[in-house]
Amino acid sequence: MKHAVWTLSLALLTSTSLLAADAKIPAPISALQQQGFELKGEFKGPGDMPGYVMQFQGQGTTVFLTPDKQHAIMGNLVDAAGKNLSDAQVEKWVYAPMAKEMWQKLEKNKWIAAGKADAPQIVYAFADPYCPYCTQFWQNAQPWLNSGKVQLRVLMVGMLRPDSGQKAAAIMMSENPAKTLAEYENSKGKMTLAIPATIKPDITKALEANLALMDELGGSATPSIYYLNKEGRLQQHQGLPDEATMKVIMGDDK
Repeated sequence: MKHAVWTLSLALLTSTSLLAADAKIPAPISALQQQGFELKGEFKGPGDMPGYVMQFQGQGTTVFLTPDKQHAIMGNLVDAAGKNLSDAQVEKWVYAPMAKEMWQKLEKNKWIAAGKADAPQIVYAFADPYCPYCTQFWQNAQPWLNSGKVQLRVLMVGMLRPDSGQKAAAIMMSENPAKTLAEYENSKGKMTLAIPATIKPDITKALEANLALMDELGGSATPSIYYLNKEGRLQQHQGLPDEATMKVIMGDDK
């Protein structure tokens, strides 16, 4: 379980307008919309060729209109040097907004922080109380947390065992969740948790929301880790990172 999955950009949207509400959408573009494609933006290709960015099931593509406006060509446009001219447009109109939305959702969900609040790097990790790889990731992250260079935000989930949710709730409902989580992980999962007789509705809701968000982000294993690289692009890593990947996630210097 040591592989990076996908890369998304958090670059800010720049000013290129969508089709005006009263503009007539060309027939081929309208036909694609009827097939489930979403029109995200338009741009001018080489020679003022009309270009459109469309999204289908989370994937972006460019579509170019022929001069007669009755046909369209879908796919990547490349120049004489072989450079893909579609990537920037798809990233701008599809992946950048998606990434921004996902990062905001991570920020709004219920997480437990470890490390300084003003740390220059923020890393999110979905973790199950029974996950030994989560514990090892916690241990490996300590040098960066202690140096003040990274804040780790742990989103508890209950997925590995029937009572995972109860243990996660015990950590989240404790008087000091950050302290409890640290003590639990430092004990390598051997610490006895005070399992609540009844889980508070807001905690149940938070656990459900965390699991739903993990699924939405494509996470299928714990820890599922999310962070921004130096270019501000959202990155995902599933499973325990190796030493080299830890430096990519956390930063070269501990």
